[in-house]
Amino acid sequence: MLLSSIAAAQSAQQSDIAVAAKAPLTLAMYIRTHQAFDWNALWNALGGKEPQMKDPPCGETKENPCSAQLVSIWNPDQVIVIIQGAQLNVNDVYLRYFHEANGNWRFAGERRAAFNGYPRRHEIVQVDGRPILKISSDCSQPDADFTQEVEDWFDLTEPDLEPIFSFTANRNEHYVKENVGRTISARTALTKSAGVETIDLVLDVDFLGPRFDFEATYVGIYDRPAAAKKFTLRKAYSGLDRRTAIPPEEFEVLAGIGSREPSNEQLLAYALPGLQKIATGSDADAKQWLRSVLDKAKDTPEKQSLLESLGKP
Repeated sequence: MLLSSIAAAQSAQQSDIAVAAKAPLTLAMYIRTHQAFDWNALWNALGGKEPQMKDPPCGETKENPCSAQLVSIWNPDQVIVIIQGAQLNVNDVYLRYFHEANGNWRFAGERRAAFNGYPRRHEIVQVDGRPILKISSDCSQPDADFTQEVEDWFDLTEPDLEPIFSFTANRNEHYVKENVGRTISARTALTKSAGVETIDLVLDVDFLGPRFDFEATYVGIYDRPAAAKKFTLRKAYSGLDRRTAIPPEEFEVLAGIGSREPSNEQLLAYALPGLQKIATGSDADAKQWLRSVLDKAKDTPEKQSLLESLGKP
């Protein structure tokens, strides 16, 4: 009898969630009035590609309830439901609904944004009459001693909810015994000419060491022709004057885009003017740190130059 009662309760909840998931407003109301609910039932009702909702941010127990907010967008008519929990190290969930001509709502994609204490941020901007959703994710790794905010852009005129442009908005990585640290602060400028959209991604980078801070600026030029879905990096430069070209793939590694990180040898090349000041200075502790960095680096012209400067009386 007990088992049958539990099964009946679960079936009733699944039925309620299936009804609520048919429209963004009813789903938000359901979440706000239920401290705990069955995420897998919601995911199945939405027609999720995976059989289960992995790592839900909240709502699995009454001690960790969810909140839900609605973001309305016109042209095309749609609503995004944002589901969030109060705990750290979770993913906020963005559910997109299209409003169809017959008055029904159609689920049109899901995205997740990591939350680890960095301020949550999302916004809708209009670009040439098209709504663009910007979502920030907190990709910080406290154990690795760096913080990182990644921003994804979504064209809400597209049928799916896939990013058209992604970049590291902010990053702070402290130097350690054997590595040069760096901070990144990025800004963007979006323009359109002859049907081609262009983004200038400007990186202000500080390379860090003991009593050492060397600043540099880099520019990446991304474009998206009318028939393309995503922006592609075409050119990259060192300096705002854009006189010195650098390989695009090198720019993306430096910018913290993707999983690759700059090698020790690349960091030596980027920060060489500042490192030379340490090598020719009188700070014994800073020089010892630089020697530790060079010990771990492969043989390059920059390493040889710094070793020569360290060896001078």
